Amino acid sequence: MELQRQTRERVYRASCASLLVYSSGSVALPICLVRISEELGLTLTQGGSLGFFASIEQFFVLIASSFLAARFGKIRVLRAGLVALAAGLSLFTLSRSYAAAIGMMLVVGLGNALLEALLTPIVEDLYPNDDGGKMNLLHAFWPVGTCVAVLSLGQLLSVGVSWRTLFLGIAAATVAIAFWFPPSRKAPLPASRADFSHIREILSLRRFWVFGAALAFSGGAEGAFAFWSASYIQINFAALPRAGAFGTAAFAVGMALGRLASSRIAGRWGLKRLIVASLSVSLAASLAFFAISDLPTLYAFLFVMGLSVACLWPSIQSYAGSELRVDPTVLMIFLSCFGLPGFFSATLIMGVIGDARGLKTSFVVAPIYVACALVLMLTEKKGARRLPA
Repeated sequence: MELQRQTRERVYRASCASLLVYSSGSVALPICLVRISEELGLTLTQGGSLGFFASIEQFFVLIASSFLAARFGKIRVLRAGLVALAAGLSLFTLSRSYAAAIGMMLVVGLGNALLEALLTPIVEDLYPNDDGGKMNLLHAFWPVGTCVAVLSLGQLLSVGVSWRTLFLGIAAATVAIAFWFPPSRKAPLPASRADFSHIREILSLRRFWVFGAALAFSGGAEGAFAFWSASYIQINFAALPRAGAFGTAAFAVGMALGRLASSRIAGRWGLKRLIVASLSVSLAASLAFFAISDLPTLYAFLFVMGLSVACLWPSIQSYAGSELRVDPTVLMIFLSCFGLPGFFSATLIMGVIGDARGLKTSFVVAPIYVACALVLMLTEKKGARRLPA
């Protein structure tokens, strides 16, 4: 049964909106982190670890999601992820200690993992012959959501609105979007091959592991600036949350423009060339961070950094899908198993370095992660053979 055009567009738009609220929920923590840390008495390491522990849980949820999608259907599982995300954000507002915050973040992580696992494969199913344009356009809603959220959250925090109220607002929007998706029976999507033989086939490919590692390091480089920029500005420049939000917004605007541009040029340049060029610019830009000592220059830097890393996550996934002839749903899910831990490993490592040497020093993680991703993408075809059984 083929999807009607109107149904396909509804699913695509709801998927874009889902990524928008997923982004808003994710950025709410770093924007509000200074206030949350003050109320709960958290160190930088503890703040950075909030997402890391959830990412460990997400690794297992991501693996299970391929079986859940095969059993219940992608849209039904995705809708459950939105409800879980809304519940987690609501429960997080009840936190009064570090342990409670970790527990509530696990609920948020459950929802995030299901969204991360299924949004990309759903768009892959909707547009199977996409040259990367639809995928990059979908992922442009991540920085759009980030930009809108950080500006509004930063302003509301600066005028005295509680971070708990803000979390509840995002939760309400998330529930509304869950009901935007059509019933699964009206939007039949291709069934996934969630069998162990196919999983072994994917895991036997050396290039799968190379792409996974490249995605992990690219995600970590993105996470370094997406998570810690607002706190760095508030702490190092003694600024209001509004000023920190402007920094994250500059990064998000760069990412949004970068992904919109990538959706247009991916077909002309080719995904491999686009990825390598973006990593090269990201490496040079991230090294310039340590020479910056004023806010206007830092805002400009964050914009450029967002622009340069914008295409990496979706383009590495799309490139892997075009190069590895395997089930796209399972492949995208397994690649996300690398991306999320990579993102939050950087935030945790930076928190540890920040407590020991200062938050500015901790940004050394970004160029290291970018350099590793660049080496992997330049050499990925050297590992084209299968792993020994």
